[in-house]
Amino acid sequence: MLTVRDHGVEDYIGLRDMDATDVGHLTGDDRACLEELGQYLVDSDAGERFAMWLLHKHLEPAPGEVFVERTIAQPRRTETTLIDRSEFPGDSLYATAFRFDETVAGVGVIGMEFSEPADLGCTSPLNAHDEAVLAGIVERLQAHDKTERFGVKLIRNPLGLSERELLLETCDSTERALYCDVSDRGSIPADATVIETTWKYRLVQGQTKPIVMQDCTAGCVSVPGGHDVGHAHSGTDNDDNPLP
Repeated sequence: MLTVRDHGVEDYIGLRDMDATDVGHLTGDDRACLEELGQYLVDSDAGERFAMWLLHKHLEPAPGEVFVERTIAQPRRTETTLIDRSEFPGDSLYATAFRFDETVAGVGVIGMEFSEPADLGCTSPLNAHDEAVLAGIVERLQAHDKTERFGVKLIRNPLGLSERELLLETCDSTERALYCDVSDRGSIPADATVIETTWKYRLVQGQTKPIVMQDCTAGCVSVPGGHDVGHAHSGTDNDDNPLP
């Protein structure tokens, strides 16, 4: 049975911080796990439904708050802010990013980010038809001991990204907001530090047989002092030390 619940404060407290830890460093075990999951998603015809997601945090919610993403047409970006859940009655929010809950029977997922219906686009919300694929994902995560490392995201494209584009995420701790800006892959400086956070998978024809390709669709980009533009504005790093 598939069960879904909203995240609480405790679901973010345990995540590693993007700036304060090495959460963005992928080990050989991490890559092996992602490779197996990518093959599974393609084999299950779910490569256009789910993307794998690096579990990490920039901010922590207060009790009663949830992360809500909205789409901004100009400039092309998404903005994710913390809003009191009580402002969204009934089914007016849909979870779009998840981690797995191993404390419940069956397939338990925790909604970690949400969108209103208008920002969900033509993507259908998580539903009972997804249970079998999600069960396979969590089984493989458990086999690799990676349920605290990776989650999943519904694949959406509200900003109409092309194959040459990806989303680059920054945080503004002053505004308690996350921003994902559309960027051309070719325009990213060679010396820029981009930490991959979201991957989708597709089947392509190799030299002798079809192979599964892993595409990074979102990443965190460093600004002076970390990924937090709030600190960049204030002239301090993540420990409130003056920037050079």
